[in-house]
Amino acid sequence: MKKNFYLILCFFLILVQSVNSQTKVAHVDTYELITNMPEMLAVQEELNSYSKEKEAEIRLMEAEIRSISDKYSDDAINVSQEENEKRLEEIQVMQENIRLFTNQIVKELQEKERSLTEPILEKVITVIKEVGKENGYDYVLDSSKNQGVILADGDDLMEKVKIKLGF
Repeated sequence: MKKNFYLILCFFLILVQSVNSQTKVAHVDTYELITNMPEMLAVQEELNSYSKEKEAEIRLMEAEIRSISDKYSDDAINVSQEENEKRLEEIQVMQENIRLFTNQIVKELQEKERSLTEPILEKVITVIKEVGKENGYDYVLDSSKNQGVILADGDDLMEKVKIKLGF
């Protein structure tokens, strides 16, 4: 009985080894691919433009607060303590509004980035799968830095994927 068990085990190990030796694996650095895509470069330009526009709005708001604060400081000795406290509270409310506006801008920018990049990422994954299947690969690994691939000496599909993506 033990002899049959070892015989079956040896047969199974040989079968597994045979199947493993037929597996084709390739890799592609998705980070490099995506960051160099013309579509992604256009997205970065759009996000940078939006960000600069909003930064300019915030700077204007901050300049307005500084102007009002300077005016109130110059006039502080001419008004009552109650009026100075009211003005201080007004400035604090304006500063809080800028903080809230800045947080809103950050969220909008993140959402805009997500909505613009998501279709590009989906397109890249679809094309990588297509290129992998067209070239007979069972697995395509992401060889981007810190993605778990220690050695990427196998076939690199980067050029084939770039061609299929049109750049």
